[in-house]
Amino acid sequence: MKVKNVIFRENSFGITQKSLKILRNTLTFCVNHPVAVVELPTNDLCCGFFIFDKYTELAVFTGDGFRKDRAGEGGAGYNTAEALFGVFGIRRLIWDEVNLDEIYQGKTEIIRARLLKVAQEIANTLTNTDFVIPADKNPQYVRR
Repeated sequence: MKVKNVIFRENSFGITQKSLKILRNTLTFCVNHPVAVVELPTNDLCCGFFIFDKYTELAVFTGDGFRKDRAGEGGAGYNTAEALFGVFGIRRLIWDEVNLDEIYQGKTEIIRARLLKVAQEIANTLTNTDFVIPADKNPQYVRR
C-alpha cells in the first residue's frame, strides 16, 4: 500500500486520553473502509497505533499514550484499545520497536516526514488479508 499522508496530533504524544480519542474517532470514521491496525512499541513500556486506510491511502498515528504493562492510565487506555479492536472486529499486528524520541524532535513537517517514513515501511509489509472492513465484521463480546 502506498501511504499518501500521515495524520497525527503532536499533543497526543505520550498522552493516553488524547491517543485513545484519536484511535476511537479514526476507527469510527473508517468503519466502511478496509483498514489495518499496527501496534508500534516506542520503548519497552509504551506504544501507539497506526491505522492504515487502504481506501484513502492515509495512515493515522494515535500517539504513544498506551502502556503495554497495563498499569496506570496508560494501561487502562491499552485495555480500552483492545476492547475497541474487538468491538470493531480488528486484529492488530505488532511491529518492531521504534524509538520515537528522535522522531518527536523538530517542527511539525519534520515529524510528519519521519512518521510517514515509518508508516510507509510498515505499509510495504501489509497484505490484503491484513485489512478488514469493520462494518462487515461481527463485534466480539468484551469479557472481563
